[in-house]
Amino acid sequence: MNGLAIESATAHVEVAVLAGSEVRAHRIEEVGQGHTRRLTPLVAGALAQAGIEPRALGWVAADLGPGSFTGVRVGLATARAFALVAGAERLGATSLAALAHAAPVRRALLVPLVPAGRQDVYAGFYRVAPRGGVRLLAAPRVLRVDALADAVEEARALVPDHAVRFVGPGAGRERERLERAWPSSTALAFREGGLSALDLAHAARLDLGPGAGLAAPRSEPLPVYVRSAQAEERVRRAVTGEIPIAIRPMTAGDLPLLAGLERQVFSDPWPESFFRSLLAHDGTWARVAERGGEVAGYAVTVVQPPTADLENLATAPAHRRSGVARALLEDSLAACRRERATELSLEVRASNAAAQALYRSHGFGLAGLRIGYYRNPEEDALIMSRPL
Repeated sequence: MNGLAIESATAHVEVAVLAGSEVRAHRIEEVGQGHTRRLTPLVAGALAQAGIEPRALGWVAADLGPGSFTGVRVGLATARAFALVAGAERLGATSLAALAHAAPVRRALLVPLVPAGRQDVYAGFYRVAPRGGVRLLAAPRVLRVDALADAVEEARALVPDHAVRFVGPGAGRERERLERAWPSSTALAFREGGLSALDLAHAARLDLGPGAGLAAPRSEPLPVYVRSAQAEERVRRAVTGEIPIAIRPMTAGDLPLLAGLERQVFSDPWPESFFRSLLAHDGTWARVAERGGEVAGYAVTVVQPPTADLENLATAPAHRRSGVARALLEDSLAACRRERATELSLEVRASNAAAQALYRSHGFGLAGLRIGYYRNPEEDALIMSRPL
């Protein structure tokens, strides 16, 4: 099957055309900020060199980010246009996953780095088994370079027998600093000159799912920015900030609706009977958030001093990114303090970037790893905790 891979997440742009596993064309150009002007001619030139008409493509892959906002958006739009012409399958992989699945390492905490501004990097966190299997360890983050050391050591504590290895263009930029902290950690010098369309083509066609840091099979390729555009956040706050959030106790009458929301939100949802059994538990703090007259979310925390466990936290799809999860989490933290709990813990999917960012913003850190904890799809769980 003929395929087209478009790597445009940074100023280093690559386009590859493949016929099966054979690379028929591979174009590379440093475009600076000229993604809009240069990408389509690069694709056209690569297809002409390969002798493949656009309508003969069976798949088209694009880098989902993180990287340049413009580069990612232009790449995805271009890929969509060519896929529409051909009726081709649309694929994608993140810049960090493409690096992770191509890097030649074993038994390593693998940290792909992509530049995100002068003082920032996008960092991925993967664990590579002794035989080479790549698994996502934690969701990607955007970090100031001087904060990277703490983030890496936090992740390293979960896999203490793994060597630290950095790859990607961000590793090349920060080589001296990284080597001072972790000698030989950049010795591979892998893709320090730029991201590769061939790595993207490989990763995008792997059928490994979120547990490996990849998109779910046959899912819509969506951009992964890691941090939101400032203009977008300003508009969202202006729209949602005027509608208050009310939090009240969860009741048995809520359970049929909450079980329905649970099935919308989670791929491995709680049954209604599980909610009911926890409501009957003396240590359960179960709350419902309402916004604009609708149930917007819910949280269930089991408090057994000196510890507490956040068992479930969910936001209805129509109310995401409007402060609902934050309000529920703060309500649960307050309840734990009133009951004199000294620590709150939780489990979260390794790929759930939004939840991990929320918990980190409230002082949670990585505390453990449960391999294969989640099903449908299979994925590791991070244990996160914070002292109270």
